[in-house]
Amino acid sequence: MWKERFRALWRTLRSQIPVWVPLAAVIATALAFDFPPVQRPAQPIKMFPDSATYLSWGYGRPPMPFLFFSLIGTGRPAVLIQTVLSIVCWTALGWSLLGVAGAIYAVALAGSLWVSMWNFTVLSEGPTLSFGAALLTATLALGRRWSWPRFALWAATALIFTGIRVENVFLPAVLLGALLVWHRKRWLPLGAVGIVFGTLFAIFGLLIDKENHNWSIRMTNLVLTRILPDPQLSAYFHARGLPYEPNLLAWKNQMLAAYQPSFVEQTPEFQRWLEDGSRAAYMEWMMGLDPHRRLLQQIDWITTREQEGHAYYAGAVNLPGVAMDLNRLYDAVRIPFRDWRWLALVPVACALLSWRIRFVDVFAIAYMIGVYVVAFIVFHGDSGELARHMSFVNMLYRIAPVVALGCIWERLGTPGRPGWMRRRARP
Repeated sequence: MWKERFRALWRTLRSQIPVWVPLAAVIATALAFDFPPVQRPAQPIKMFPDSATYLSWGYGRPPMPFLFFSLIGTGRPAVLIQTVLSIVCWTALGWSLLGVAGAIYAVALAGSLWVSMWNFTVLSEGPTLSFGAALLTATLALGRRWSWPRFALWAATALIFTGIRVENVFLPAVLLGALLVWHRKRWLPLGAVGIVFGTLFAIFGLLIDKENHNWSIRMTNLVLTRILPDPQLSAYFHARGLPYEPNLLAWKNQMLAAYQPSFVEQTPEFQRWLEDGSRAAYMEWMMGLDPHRRLLQQIDWITTREQEGHAYYAGAVNLPGVAMDLNRLYDAVRIPFRDWRWLALVPVACALLSWRIRFVDVFAIAYMIGVYVVAFIVFHGDSGELARHMSFVNMLYRIAPVVALGCIWERLGTPGRPGWMRRRARP
């Protein structure tokens, strides 16, 4: 009996060789070109002033960066692990959407400067990018076919991703909505994970955030660099308690003033407003249409790579030579938002023309919504280091065409694809 089972397993594995060999070849090639060079002994990985907040748990941050860097360390192995993780996760996402072509496209973007340089740092961007890709891949796998191992994988990646940064909770929430639409009978386990999402956000985004200075730092940046320079916004927030303080106006357009003791001492009325009235006023404004209008006015700018913005983050880092070369691809595939938004019609058209809705169609629409939601939260969450904080959004923005084309690719029924990617009946 065992011989027959072994032979059946061998036949199955042998039939998959034409499928998995190209995937392994893409990963191996990417590792060869993107393998991190040896850094200076004094700085095997780049540290920043806020890196310390990721290496110990106690600064009001979610726990995953602390656990991640406690596990991989802060030496050369950390750079290697982050690089391999990034390549594998983005290759898997591209492969699950568009086969070999999608894998090559995704891993090429992952090797570009504005993605790969985070693998050389102790910051949250590297884990966010890699586990974000893993979450999207796990969502596709679970949506296409429900199984408890796939659910466990999705739940694990979702919770890890959510536990990296408070803002990360919004993408899993949108993807959870897509899974609930498709797997309505599985609402109980999916809903349980959703409750955990909400609990994490309530703890780190609301409760603990009130006990530290994160809100004050972010809101000070927004007031000094966006609200005060804009007469319309200034009038709105002055009507809601923002004080007319001469010393406050003297700091207009200055970033990170909250770290300056002199600024705090010179603006006592503003400091009181930060604690007592700024949250309610800003949340009220965020519920209107004006924040969306302002984001849409700036979205083409914030999704464009800063030509020299990497100098602070990658300065003195010995990057792979291919990182700079792949910037050309990273720049070339940025689609203006006026055209990008129409990608959402591709899954709708595929469903209408084929008279059948597939999970990839639901996923594609949720993906487009998720990209906008995350961009909205990040853009209005802080005006400081916007290029850094938007790095994950910018990567998702550039992967969107592959997601849209995946709706077409799945209907082609291309032979030789992995079994979990083949056409399946809706459960």
